Amino acid sequence: MNNSQISHGIKRLANMMILLDENPFKIKAFEKAAGIVENHPEEMGVLIDEDRLKNEEGIGETLARIILYYAKSGGPVEEKELLDRLPLGLPELLELPGLGVIKVQQLWQELGISNLDTLYHACKEKQLSDVKGFGSKLQQKLLDSIDFRKKHSRDFHLDTALSVAQSWLDKLRALQCVKRIELTGELRRRNNLIQSVEFLVDAESSVLAEILNAQFSLELCIGDTIEFDDISTLPVHIYFSVGESFGANQLTLTGGDVFLGHLDLACAKEGVTRSLDQFTNLNTTNASENEICQSLSIQWIEPELRDAFDHFPEDRKLIEPGDVKGVFHAHSTWSDGRNSLDEMVNEAHRLGYEYFGITEHSQAAYYANGLKPDRVHAQWERIDELNDRYTDFHIFKGIEADILVDGSLDYDEELLAGFDFVIASIHSHFHLNPVQQTDRIIRALHSPYTTMLGHPTGRMLLARAGYAPDLETIIEVAGEQRKIIEINTTPKRLDLDWRHLDLARDRGVKISINPDAHSVKALSTIPLGVMMARKGGLSADDVVNTMKLEDMKTYLQLRRNA
Repeated sequence: MNNSQISHGIKRLANMMILLDENPFKIKAFEKAAGIVENHPEEMGVLIDEDRLKNEEGIGETLARIILYYAKSGGPVEEKELLDRLPLGLPELLELPGLGVIKVQQLWQELGISNLDTLYHACKEKQLSDVKGFGSKLQQKLLDSIDFRKKHSRDFHLDTALSVAQSWLDKLRALQCVKRIELTGELRRRNNLIQSVEFLVDAESSVLAEILNAQFSLELCIGDTIEFDDISTLPVHIYFSVGESFGANQLTLTGGDVFLGHLDLACAKEGVTRSLDQFTNLNTTNASENEICQSLSIQWIEPELRDAFDHFPEDRKLIEPGDVKGVFHAHSTWSDGRNSLDEMVNEAHRLGYEYFGITEHSQAAYYANGLKPDRVHAQWERIDELNDRYTDFHIFKGIEADILVDGSLDYDEELLAGFDFVIASIHSHFHLNPVQQTDRIIRALHSPYTTMLGHPTGRMLLARAGYAPDLETIIEVAGEQRKIIEINTTPKRLDLDWRHLDLARDRGVKISINPDAHSVKALSTIPLGVMMARKGGLSADDVVNTMKLEDMKTYLQLRRNA
């Protein structure tokens, strides 16, 4: 498990202890440890391997053992003990938006509701209407959340899948019986939600199955493939292919309905029959994917493109992670970030970026310690001091300004004019219908002070669908007003969705790949945004923060003076 998953596991233990009225000091220690793990710049697995976990402040012997279990072998004994003392299904309620641990405790202890099905029935029949804190709006929200959760019950976030895949790649590549192994399926195509991690392996299936069972004590499902669940519960599927047909199998197993449909048309034209294992009437012996495509007179395209494209402009080079030169959209302890401004700046510089755009929350986001005007000016002074330290790096003064319910931006025009750039984002009034939300965003895009639109749909993958604005209209207006739209690289957002990037490019809308970082660790999520940009067919020229520092200074200055 990665740090985010381990932190979630520890928070879950703390919440289960709250439900059971356990020692409050122990609960606080677990909550503190969850924060330490979540924000740690290094993976817990590395600290464990190098015997450094015991040196971490706030991590005692018990918590160190729990972290070890989560990182290396699944759930600790404490998890099973707590689950055994709670009704089956009750901890699942803790995952629902709008239900904190106190409300879950109330549902269980006062109303006897202890699982998703009984809660769904109670809300459907409006049985909670007379219960304080459970009005009709919350009941409907819970119904929607449970429906959404069931719809995505088999999905995992992309960052989780990448972490699981890398772990098993490392393990399997170390085995002598494995001659070759490659990712395939939806993870190779970089889908933003993943249902299984799939590998294509050149190895004897019976030998590999015996080793997996002996070394990792896995419950294997063995047939034409080997299937098992990782400790994260993410399914892992291993397909087998001998070396001479590896390329053919990889082409088919990688998938992408659009590309495979194009491939099948080409096969039919050439009198070739395609199956999972082979292309009949076509010599694919030791042929690569590219060589097979050439034989069928079609273009080989990058795996990321295969869900939306059957061919791709050969003169357009997809963006690479190294093309991104700077970072916009980040928070520090001045608002709701977990690291200081100095720490965030130092990390961005250490990662090799040329510039860093700080964007605290604006004053309307009082719950996130949003900045009042006097604190804005104080931060500007601190930024000036930090900028004096660097000759090869620059900090831009930005803000994530709330789009208010009428579409205006938080702060008056005089203050907004003083920022180098402004990200306009929605953080409130999610209840407005899609037409109202669209109009609200359009009004914000017409503001001369808006530089870019932040997380345009407000979605949280696996948690909420977002407010569903008319994105085609928003993209049209953004193009007309020369506004940027971000790909928010937070793994639970990845918003703007890759499916809208081709339209954005066609309308002349520049994209900014933004981490929305609330910690130094979150600055490392930029590669996820690059994956989404590639999947949408973007080149470096389509992404604004591929500009070098001096070009970016000029660009932002021209926008401010326009």
